Amino acid sequence: MNTPDRIISPETGAQVTRDLNRGRLKFKVGPLVARIGTSYPLLQRDFLDIYRGYPLAGPEEFVHFNLKVDPVSLLRRWIRPKIIADGGFIASPFVPLRGDLAILALEMGLNWQVGTRSDQFLIFHSGVVAKDPAPGEDGPSRAVLMAGESGAGKSTLTAGLAYSGWRLFSDEFGLLDTSDLHLYPYPRPISLKNESIEVMTKRLGEDVFSRPFLNTLKGTIRYLRAPSESLINGHKPARLDLIIFPQYVEGSTGGISEFTGAEAFAMLRGASVNCDRVGRSAFDALSALTGRCKVYGLQYGSMDMAIGMVEALMEDAA
Repeated sequence: MNTPDRIISPETGAQVTRDLNRGRLKFKVGPLVARIGTSYPLLQRDFLDIYRGYPLAGPEEFVHFNLKVDPVSLLRRWIRPKIIADGGFIASPFVPLRGDLAILALEMGLNWQVGTRSDQFLIFHSGVVAKDPAPGEDGPSRAVLMAGESGAGKSTLTAGLAYSGWRLFSDEFGLLDTSDLHLYPYPRPISLKNESIEVMTKRLGEDVFSRPFLNTLKGTIRYLRAPSESLINGHKPARLDLIIFPQYVEGSTGGISEFTGAEAFAMLRGASVNCDRVGRSAFDALSALTGRCKVYGLQYGSMDMAIGMVEALMEDAA
């Protein structure tokens, strides 16, 4: 169990800030450990805000990723600040961002590292939530993987489920162990954009959100903090039992279509980030998943509608 001195919190904030300045802040997200550094005060404050409650890693724990996020030059620290992430690549894939968007540089840097350096998992670009057994009940935790193109509404639906009795695994990556078809949590803050922000602030209030980040390439962004229960149980995997491809359609009265066989395989293959790198075990896992799990397309017109539909589909998949 995480103790107050081993999580990112107001009580550990001073030490966390010192470690960020020194480039040696180690923290855990699910099974992965990142070491990050930044000397930029605004990024330090935003990080302490949206990563509140995350477990700190001990000195002996293996580090999967290293990331520094700092101004591109001394001049650009003070005049029209520009910030860039540095993951140690010879040719950096990252571009500079405005200083007030420094947390986005950190988030994009971490996403890139996971997507390119975590081939111990078969990775899906997806949202993932799980249902844990009720207190006193036996049985595995059961996960639903929600894939789809950007703008389809998967992050919003993931957020709605995560604050409605489901455990947040991720709104970005599904990390599948190909040996047992279990998903591992990676509960980062949920990135919500534009209209989705209003939908979720009406449901949850302002207290669980970061400040707004304005005039990004995708409009306005706010980060929704991961529920504390999801962080406490961030080490517990879940069996993948249901796969859906959600699509928000304004005014929709709801619709469900089932995908089977080669179509289901192709859609799940398309959602994979690293299938070709992982190789045969990835294709074997995809085949096993589409043979065992129901795969649905889900069209919804409101959050309550979508949550009810996912609940019903998961119950039917039992």
